[in-house]
Amino acid sequence: MLLDIQNRVLPLSFSHSGQALSHILALCFACNASFCEAAVPQSFGFNDMNAQGMFESWLNEVLADSAKVEKASKMERQRLIQEAFDIERLAPQVLQKGWRQLNELEKAEFETALVSSIARELGRWMPNIDQSPSVGHLSLIAKDVRERFTKLTYTLDATGNGDKFTLFMLKQPDRSWKITNIKSGGESLLRRYYTKCDDAVDDYSFRYLIAELRDDGYVALEDFESSKPGSLPAHWTWKSKDEDKHKPYVVIEENGNRYLAADDSGESVILGKDVRWNLKKYRYVSFRWRGRHMPTGGDERYGRTNDSAAAVYFIFKKKFGLIPESVKYVWSTTLPVGVATRRSGTGRPWNVVAESGDEHLGVWRTYVFDAYEAYKKTFGSEPPDKAIGIGILSDANSTHSKAHADYDDIRALKHAVAGSGVAKFLDAE
Repeated sequence: MLLDIQNRVLPLSFSHSGQALSHILALCFACNASFCEAAVPQSFGFNDMNAQGMFESWLNEVLADSAKVEKASKMERQRLIQEAFDIERLAPQVLQKGWRQLNELEKAEFETALVSSIARELGRWMPNIDQSPSVGHLSLIAKDVRERFTKLTYTLDATGNGDKFTLFMLKQPDRSWKITNIKSGGESLLRRYYTKCDDAVDDYSFRYLIAELRDDGYVALEDFESSKPGSLPAHWTWKSKDEDKHKPYVVIEENGNRYLAADDSGESVILGKDVRWNLKKYRYVSFRWRGRHMPTGGDERYGRTNDSAAAVYFIFKKKFGLIPESVKYVWSTTLPVGVATRRSGTGRPWNVVAESGDEHLGVWRTYVFDAYEAYKKTFGSEPPDKAIGIGILSDANSTHSKAHADYDDIRALKHAVAGSGVAKFLDAE
């Protein structure tokens, strides 16, 4: 296989979107080798003296070894995207007004997630590459090269007259070139991501948007990593009636991991977080907790004993915008695992016992449930398409004792092997 950068004609052979991505990136660095007055990224081994020759050798080696392309690590692909694309320019253009609402940590997280998504999706998106014959001809058919801006249009097929795609690139302060947009088949990369992100932001939460971009199979509803140790968790609130109460919660850092510690001696303050996700797409939920002290005689069926060492709420909706419908997974002192019970009263949650007794005190334990099915079993109807929040409560006010527990990694999952957690219904007062 031969590469002629000067004529911009590259005979290529590939049939995978992963290979397509590698070739697109290779093309970008070829442009750098030709147009850039300074060095192409040093991590690729280029320098002013031999950039073109080394690039030719590297690209031919990649093209000749398709297995190497397929085995390229996720991290390696993301590094290539980071170096080839002007992510700092793309990210605010994609989010538009939503960008200004993010703090610096969230901006960095969004940029990382965007890189991950482009690395995964670019080859799939460009049909003229994915659906090409196994052997094609990549040819430059138009170019507009200016001092800081470059526009290059290519065609891909054996005759040189096939579908087109266009690279838009800007010169960087270090005099290298980076992609700011790609157009293919009447659609642009920038517009595609703007639409994707705009829809997610309008209907769901930032955490959901990050999950959709990263495509890791879960929404990180809360992991407490963005909260400051020694403080209440960021973005969590409480009921107005609890405004003047001591909040018995604090973020702790232990062995490089942050979690929420609860030490209730009768305050009984529910923490809540507004976080929206697609319940039909992410129907399972998971969380970790570590019980440390059980409320004496806790039994969630009765008002006088309605205390739990730990509880995680999943809030499905609010009737009339006020009355919540939620399932509350609890660590009960006395009720057995699998029991579901609900006390009478407007807005009361369904309690589902996930853990019971003191056998596993002091140990981090992870739980996975089918929240979609849990709603159907408890409320007796189909759940809404969108869940709206989560909550946390360790309380011991009714039993006049203590409830201590730690919480971490509350997630919504796309896939899991799990049931609702509901095995038996018990009456409550």
